[in-house]
Amino acid sequence: MTFLSNIFASNESGSPSNGVVGIDIGSSSIKVVELQERKGVITLVTYGEVQLGPYAAKPLGESVVLEARQEQEALVDVIRESAVKARGAVFAMPLSSSFVTNVSIEADADAELGAMVRVEARKVIPASLSEVTLDWAEVETTSAKDKKGEKTKRDILIAAIQNSALERFKVLMQFAGLTKPPTEIECFSAIRGLFDSDEENMVLIDIGAVSSKLYIARKGLLMRMHRIRAGGTIATKRIAEVLEIDFEEAEQLKYNANKGMDNFSDMKRAHNSSYDRAFREFNQVLREYEDKTGIKFSSVYLSGGGASFPGVDAHLKEVLGRDVVTANPFSKVAYPAFMEDTMKEIGPSFTVALGAALRLFE
Repeated sequence: MTFLSNIFASNESGSPSNGVVGIDIGSSSIKVVELQERKGVITLVTYGEVQLGPYAAKPLGESVVLEARQEQEALVDVIRESAVKARGAVFAMPLSSSFVTNVSIEADADAELGAMVRVEARKVIPASLSEVTLDWAEVETTSAKDKKGEKTKRDILIAAIQNSALERFKVLMQFAGLTKPPTEIECFSAIRGLFDSDEENMVLIDIGAVSSKLYIARKGLLMRMHRIRAGGTIATKRIAEVLEIDFEEAEQLKYNANKGMDNFSDMKRAHNSSYDRAFREFNQVLREYEDKTGIKFSSVYLSGGGASFPGVDAHLKEVLGRDVVTANPFSKVAYPAFMEDTMKEIGPSFTVALGAALRLFE
């Protein structure tokens, strides 16, 4: 499974035999997963997570924007506390610092697309091209006839990362002692974390702290993406409002939620209402894609920290009318049998970090 040639395949560092750490810096936590190749088997070495709220004097689970010093401290802490030894790393760039979209260009099958892509990029990227690192890949070519004859449409995936963000994270990685780790946008890490070569088409819904994302992939390559503001932090705030408690207490209730709790039904209604619009939009995007391509999706993967709330999978299934499979990226690596239940429980939250680490094993 190969991704774009520039942003997603430059500055490769580290050796699988010496260990590779995948790093996922979200808006509410940092997650790391260290993998190592042992006798030809990709093996889990360690993993860890640190909540970012306290570094900004905010509650656990709160979405925050850290200063450089605070971010450096948090990354060093999670690496130390997780006992990560690898110096080779792959960093998953958050979507908030990047831009990914698909465009269609009418061009002959043998036409050079570079200049055309830059023209289209100027139309869709909300920044000057001098302010971003741009990359693209052709994902599909189709032909259709109209009154003027046959036209060839070439579907292009455009990706861009803010240069300022690249520099910021370059300094962050150097501070943590990780030399020139390759960078890719989190959506590509998430897809790699679940991609199975036996499954040509897949759909993934990733529920983060402040946004939820829908990824449609074919043969491991992103075909469509849709993002909407709806996530765990927003759901916690809604629960706090409904139950008339503060954020910190609501976050703790949500974290420990189970169907036997006295106020679970109220909590569940508040929680699910935070995602109603997002799930409906995802269903619309899916149906439009199915109508356009003729491809049908019977199931959807669910990942991200928001996937752990009891019943969110059933709520999503009801809206989409499709089976929902809770993501378990750790099924792609070896680990001790006694960790099985833990890996299934935490798996959805570590999809991006594990997918990033897997990159150097391709």
